Amino acid sequence: MPSSSIKRNLSVALFLTLMVVVADVSGQSEVIFPEAAALCVGLWLMPKAVWNIRGWQIPLYLTVAASIGLALNRWLPACLEIRFAFAFVLVMGLLRLVRCNMYPTVSAAMLPVLVGTTSWLYPACVLVISVLLALGRGWLRQDERPEYHPFGGGQLALLTVAVCLPLVVTHCAPIPTIRFLAVPPLVVTMIEFSNRHSGFRERPWTIWALIVAAAGLGTLTCLLLHHRWGLPLALGTFVTVPLMLLLFRRFKPFAPALAIAIVPALLPCEALPWFPLLAALGGGWFILAGMVLAKWMPYKEA
Repeated sequence: MPSSSIKRNLSVALFLTLMVVVADVSGQSEVIFPEAAALCVGLWLMPKAVWNIRGWQIPLYLTVAASIGLALNRWLPACLEIRFAFAFVLVMGLLRLVRCNMYPTVSAAMLPVLVGTTSWLYPACVLVISVLLALGRGWLRQDERPEYHPFGGGQLALLTVAVCLPLVVTHCAPIPTIRFLAVPPLVVTMIEFSNRHSGFRERPWTIWALIVAAAGLGTLTCLLLHHRWGLPLALGTFVTVPLMLLLFRRFKPFAPALAIAIVPALLPCEALPWFPLLAALGGGWFILAGMVLAKWMPYKEA
């Protein structure tokens, strides 16, 4: 492995572990931002830029998105599905307005809605994390900036329906944790697959397997090391992230999969045994939805 690749992989593993260490020490779950893992892949791990974004825009867009999600969760008197849809549409609209394709930004708004966060500590933590990500990107330099391909209004409407459909279908389910079918990294997966210019569409089964493996590894280490043996939560991250990075070397990186591996650190204990199954079902739905929508509605050119 080249020294530059070692530096990138080591930086990702240490940064994500440190994030969970801070959450362990402070006792504040808002410190854990799973999408930081996906952002690490796109901003640090990949030698070529995958998103058309400048360093100063990273904390700006992510913090605005996190504040939107928190505000919706605190002040919009509506059901989960409506708040989830609003978070998705508002941030996707923002990204179209600024002509940015860093779609993990959507997760920053959807996460507080899904897990019920109401503390302003959450956007503050997102700001700190995103500033560090931007600084790290300056150190781990990337080449090129990809072309921007915007979504049309019709595409956005169909994507919103696809995002909320699993939540609507399971609204009357007797198991509250079933809402984790739609964890934000899976929503980002759908966005990537709905892009006709995306190379991920050529390997849907590999991507799905990476999602399932990430959910399984994250859940296993969280249940076994933290809940059963009482070890720090960060130890599970310290084990899971390097294993996922090894899988990426074999099967190519997929940023949302690494975020999926961090999600179990935020889930209630009763949801953990179900999460690999929920991630498998949700991942299958969002990959299928993205591929179908891309065929129905060709990408609008800039």
